[in-house]
Amino acid sequence: MRSTTAAPVELGEGSSLFASSPAGLSDAELAGGLQALGRLASRVEARRAEFIAEADRPGVACRHGFATTTAWLISLSGDPAAVCRSRLAVARSLQEMPQTRAAFTAGEVPETRVRLLAEAHALAPDQFARDESRLVSQATAASSARLPQVLAEWRRDADAQKAFSRRALRVSPSWSGMVHLDGDLDPEGGSVVLAALRSLSENAALDPRDARTPQQCRADALVEICRRHLDGDPPHSRRRPHLTVTVPWQALEERAGVVDLEGGPVNTEAIRRLACDASLAVLVEGNGTRPAPAGPTRRVVPPPLRRALDRRDGGCTHPGCDTPARWCDAHHIVHWADGGPTEAANLRLLRRRHHRAVHEHRQYPARE
Repeated sequence: MRSTTAAPVELGEGSSLFASSPAGLSDAELAGGLQALGRLASRVEARRAEFIAEADRPGVACRHGFATTTAWLISLSGDPAAVCRSRLAVARSLQEMPQTRAAFTAGEVPETRVRLLAEAHALAPDQFARDESRLVSQATAASSARLPQVLAEWRRDADAQKAFSRRALRVSPSWSGMVHLDGDLDPEGGSVVLAALRSLSENAALDPRDARTPQQCRADALVEICRRHLDGDPPHSRRRPHLTVTVPWQALEERAGVVDLEGGPVNTEAIRRLACDASLAVLVEGNGTRPAPAGPTRRVVPPPLRRALDRRDGGCTHPGCDTPARWCDAHHIVHWADGGPTEAANLRLLRRRHHRAVHEHRQYPARE
């Protein structure tokens, strides 16, 4: 076995603890001596860590014929490899833990607790640097059983804060006209979103007439949440459908072609559906001129009529649907672009999924 001869190091301070036998000491003297020895042991371990950190410089172990610092420490101390690896890890971590190192050197924190703090530092260095003063204080005061719990709670909090800083949502229209969503939410925010989506999508699984996939249910739920946010409360104060669309009158009448929205192109039947209950502004556009308003913006379904519909229908009029009125569209049975009047007899409330089916799939369920 290779060996290395080391020069002796004098302990100096604390030598009075070794001057005589503890036999005959009072209880208070024994307690005081044990506490003093504990502080001294911490100072010795802190000093050992300083020596190990210095010995960890490149080339030191190699000059003595060892491939690693750990192997050299095993040769010097005769301690198991696991012990030497742990001491080396602590010594390295302490280089980035100034407050822990100071408390360790002063004998205020024992080596066992410093090792726990070093493990916490390795898990989340940035968060540890921010919270080191508090953690050292807790390591000094907490019981040996409580300290691991304290560090576990800190780690969960650090993980949550780290996750929160990574939150992101990317929304982009694709070449196909679909809008792509991708991102990550922190645990708290993600739980809120999951609960909201479930509240609007899980009931669909109980409806045997609902042919949508779970993924489609969640997509519709997300759109519905955004619509409800924009709708506001009370219902008659809503500004709907929250889109600004410039569309030639001919397109509404002929039901042909597509119209570009921010998220991509949609067919004019979708625009007709949106226009069932919207704010309408008529613009006159001449050749080579800018559009000019030909009249004030007006509601297609004015607030008093909408309130009357809410009271009359009470909610979606599709058979078996109990969606509340405030989450329904006012649908023109005969579209106003086709000459249908905007009056109660030509209007009915439909939830958005059923409104879409009427316009884009020509599904006309009988009214109960």
